[in-house]
Amino acid sequence: MIAVSLALGSSLIYGFSDFLGGLKSRSLPLLSVLLVSQGSAALVLALVVVMLGEAPPAGEFMLYAALAGLSEAAGVAALYRGLATGVMSVVAPVAALSPVFPVLAAVVIGELPTTGQGAGILLAVTGVGLLSLSGSAQPAGAGIAPSVMFGLLTALGFGGFQVAMDAASEGDIAWALLIARLTAVSAFVAVLLATRPALSVERGEVPPLVLIGVLIIAADALYAVASTKGLLSVVAVLSALYPVVTVALARIYLRERLERPQRVGAVIALGGAVAISALPA
Repeated sequence: MIAVSLALGSSLIYGFSDFLGGLKSRSLPLLSVLLVSQGSAALVLALVVVMLGEAPPAGEFMLYAALAGLSEAAGVAALYRGLATGVMSVVAPVAALSPVFPVLAAVVIGELPTTGQGAGILLAVTGVGLLSLSGSAQPAGAGIAPSVMFGLLTALGFGGFQVAMDAASEGDIAWALLIARLTAVSAFVAVLLATRPALSVERGEVPPLVLIGVLIIAADALYAVASTKGLLSVVAVLSALYPVVTVALARIYLRERLERPQRVGAVIALGGAVAISALPA
C-alpha cells in the first residue's frame, strides 16, 4: 500500500505543478519558466545530496538518471507549451497516456500485475482516454489537434522518464533526481545558447517559478520511491492520474468546461485508482 500512496501523492503534486507551469507559460517566455523552475530544483537537490553525503552510484545508474532527465525535459517543455497555447483540459489528459510505455516495459521485464491490478490499470487508462475527448469548449485561438499533439509528445517524454527513473532509483534516489535535473537544465541551457531568445522574468514572478521547481522535486521523489516499492506498471499508472487535478483546476480558475465524456473519464480513472489501491502493490 505504501507504493500506491506514494504514487497517488506524486500524481496530486504533478497536477498542481503542471497547472501552475502551464499558467505561467501563458504570460512568460517558456524558456524562462523552464530555466528558473528547473534551475531552482537542481539547486535544492544539490543541497540535499551534499547534506546526505552519499557517494554517487555506479555509472549505469547515472546514465539511466541522465536519460530520465532528457526525457522529462522534453516532456515538460511540450507540456508547458501545450498548456500555454492549447486547451488544458485536452493536453493534460492526453499527456497522461504516458503509463503505456512503463506498462509495456514492465511486461517485458516480467513485472506482471495481478488480474485485479490489470483491471484497475485498464480502467485508469480508459478514463484517461475519455478525458482526452473534447467538444467545442476551448479558448479562442486554441485548437484540439495541436493540444493532442503536445499531449502525445508529453506522454512520450514522461513515459521515458518513468522507465529510466525506475532503473536509476535502484542506485540512489537523491543522486538519480539530481543527475536527472542537471541534465534537464543543461538541455535548456543548450537551447538558450543556440536560439538566444529574449528572456525576461520580473522579481515578483520568481517565487511561483521556484515553487514549480519544488513541487516537481516532491512529485519526482515520491514517484522514485514508489517505483522501488511496487510494480512499475501499477506505480506509473497511478502517478499519471494528475490530469484529474489539472483539469479540475482549469475548470475552477480558467472556466474551461468539461464535456460529458471528460466527466465520465474522470470518474472511470478514479475508479481504476481505487481498484488498484484496494489490492497489494
